[in-house]
Amino acid sequence: MIRFESQLRLATGLILALYVVQHLVNHAFGIVSIEAAEAYRKTVGAIFQNFPGQVLLYGSILFHATIALRSIYRRSSWRMSLWQWMQLLLGLSILPLVVGHAVGNRGFDLLGDVDPNYFYVITSISLKPEFLLKLLLLITVIWAHMAIGLHFWLRLKDGYHRFVPYAYALVILIPALAYVGVFRMLRQASSWLDDQQRLDQIYAANNAMSRGEVEFLRGLESQGWIVMAALLLLTLIARQFRIWIQARQGSYLVNHSDGKSIRALNGVSLLEALRNARIPHASVCGGRARCTTCRVRIGGGLDLLDPPNELEARALMRINAGREIRLACQLHPKADLEITPLVMANQSLGATLHSGGVQGHEEYVVAMFVDMRGSTNLGERVLAYDVVFILNRFFTELSNALGETHGHYAQFAGDGLMALYGLEPERKQRACRDALNGAREMFRRIDLLNQQLQREFGESVQMGIGIHGGDAIVGTMGPPKTPLLTAVGDNINIAARLEAQTKALGCDLIVSVETLERESIDFAADQAIDIEVRGRENHVRVCAFDSDSLPAGDAD
Repeated sequence: MIRFESQLRLATGLILALYVVQHLVNHAFGIVSIEAAEAYRKTVGAIFQNFPGQVLLYGSILFHATIALRSIYRRSSWRMSLWQWMQLLLGLSILPLVVGHAVGNRGFDLLGDVDPNYFYVITSISLKPEFLLKLLLLITVIWAHMAIGLHFWLRLKDGYHRFVPYAYALVILIPALAYVGVFRMLRQASSWLDDQQRLDQIYAANNAMSRGEVEFLRGLESQGWIVMAALLLLTLIARQFRIWIQARQGSYLVNHSDGKSIRALNGVSLLEALRNARIPHASVCGGRARCTTCRVRIGGGLDLLDPPNELEARALMRINAGREIRLACQLHPKADLEITPLVMANQSLGATLHSGGVQGHEEYVVAMFVDMRGSTNLGERVLAYDVVFILNRFFTELSNALGETHGHYAQFAGDGLMALYGLEPERKQRACRDALNGAREMFRRIDLLNQQLQREFGESVQMGIGIHGGDAIVGTMGPPKTPLLTAVGDNINIAARLEAQTKALGCDLIVSVETLERESIDFAADQAIDIEVRGRENHVRVCAFDSDSLPAGDAD
């Protein structure tokens, strides 16, 4: 239901935005003449003037307004960002302004068969200047509401930042041209305001209406204001009644990672609870589950929470979030809990759109560390540009080998890299086999590369590889502008230490026995040895291999 409501809000908003844009473009054609604007209305603008178009338009207005009132009803606090306040106030201002415009055009059309063409509308505005003030105010309010809504929806989309300069131009240009078009048409209409015969022709349908019909339509505007004010008042009363009921249902305690503790009513979202307590918390989309910047890690109380709704589940799935990660805007706790925000409240939008920072989840992975040997001496024998060429070719071959064997390029450091295997759920049970296949493919590719390097530079490169599997924290980490999907933990450090031991043991590859045995990979018993690993008190049992004697890793 929540997802349907969100999609309905977006769909009706886009339909209304399309109507507003084409309607203002229609006004802009008045710069040429009223005849040009009328020709546009009867062709392009006709899409919203037939019966299906009117059902779509007025249905969108009805549903969009209903959803807006429903969101006011559900709100537990009036603490909002500036753009949310502007969006709310502008939205509430639209209906009182548009009701007179709708009655004057569509109302007279339905009841009196009056064609609300540009000759009729512009003449009416010329005769009653207050109509002009209402029209200009309506254009300004509805355009600002639409622009804010579209911007805060689109700014979460990839590539939008490249379109922003053009968007600014359109946001200014379209209403400006509409204003100019309206004033140009008013100037043209001024030539027939003293021509009674022309006025009688324009208002022929109006003059044919009875006095009762005219009075009824003129009274609709004030009646519309009363109805809208009553609906808003009833919504606010219902909201207050809901909050009163919530207060009788108890409250929950939130223990924040910064040491603060706050209490909120049951049914109040975690995001609203934090805002009510004046605790800064990131939320780019305004609490609509369109982004994941309000995400928190749940400590105590995780098992007492309701499962994520459909909107939250879809958002969390996009970032591969673990079970303990939840969205504050969609979380409505009923029991005490402990939270740690995962996005800084003062981060820029560009930073929050990336998933860099403190986040991740624990899972089993196989880590592979690869290091080029002799790279320092290589720089003494060949030119610096040639070293760059060799390193680029070296890492290209390693990256291609990873891509062919389901490995993930996780980190790059100097003349070495770190790779992860088993990130894909379906490859989890054969992560070590994939890693061994990856090592075999790397050695094969480097042998071919060395043949070329020998011909061109008289040089060759060697490498050592360490492989170890275990539980680690896997997630997107690092600087906000250059985040990486990587892993951290003691098991990752062990893999790095095993790679370093290849030099001491004079071998090409070291794999921990624990990792081999997990997938029942055969190895000779006399190959297993115990080695000391820096930073660990206990020895690690490993197998050492040369590049031409790697264990089988290709069996599924």
